[in-house]
Formats: sequence, C-alpha cells, structure tokens
Amino acid sequence: MNFFNTIRNYSTRYLSGSRARPIVFAPLPPKRDGEHVMSFLQNKLLAKYDPTGQRRKLAETLRAGDMIKVTYGDKSTAFGRIIAIKRGHNNVGHNILMRNKIGGLGVEVRVPLFNPTIKNIEVMHKPEKYLSRRKHFYIRNTKHDVGNIEDFLTRERIAKNQSN
Repeated sequence: MNFFNTIRNYSTRYLSGSRARPIVFAPLPPKRDGEHVMSFLQNKLLAKYDPTGQRRKLAETLRAGDMIKVTYGDKSTAFGRIIAIKRGHNNVGHNILMRNKIGGLGVEVRVPLFNPTIKNIEVMHKPEKYLSRRKHFYIRNTKHDVGNIEDFLTRERIAKNQSN
C-alpha cells in the first residue's frame, strides 16, 4: 500500500465519520527556538562571515565622507573616500562605494563589507565637518571631488608630525 492510498483510506474513514482521528504523523520538533526565519538566517550568515563582530561595528560607525583603506588577502590595497553606503537588511549585503582619483581620473570601487577576501578595512581619516546628505554622489567632478587620497594622507601625516 503506497502513501496516496493510505491518505485516501484515512480521509474516507475518519474525516467523514464522527470517530476520533488518529495521529498519523508525529509533530515536527521545534526549530530555531521560535526565532523568525530571516533573522535566524542573518545571524547564521553573520556568524559565518564575521565571527568577531568587528565588521558589524565598523558598518555602524562609517559615514559618507570618511577616508578608508581596504586591504585584500593578496596584500593589495585600495584607498578612497566613501561616497555611499548601502546597508542590507536581514542579510549580509552591506556595500561601500568609495571614490579616489588615480592619475587625474576618477575611480569608484564598490566594496562588499562582508567579503571573505577582504583582510582589513581601516578608517584613515574622519573629517571635522561632514558634507550634507547621506550619499555624496553630487561631488563627482565638482570642487568637492576627491583628490589623490594617498597624497592627502601623507600631507596630513607630515603636518601632524611638524605640529608635534
């Protein structure tokens, strides 16, 4: 007797009459301790891609206008000023859009925050006064546009050492 015949016999015998209905299947054990599926998955992914919680803290403190240095696993680095941050909800889809000028050409790089190939993200400079708006798309090719970030950081370091 296969599964469908069992269900057909059950439905004709027990659903039509007034007899007590037997328990056909044992109840499933509770999973996730009653936690919502999406928050459960987000916590699992965050535990996998950010076991120390360092990048979650970084995602909360970054703002558009900060200058950061991203170090990858192959020891290559990328500098840039953050012009936009996309924060994913119930996932690990946080992205940082950073801009730099290399050889007079404006370059924008989108960096996934929880990318396993990224070794370190370091905040190099926080401005004293931030520009208005959350996303700085309007700075492209204006007087607010970024210069060469590496040159700016070396000038800042020299000026700081001379003042001390």
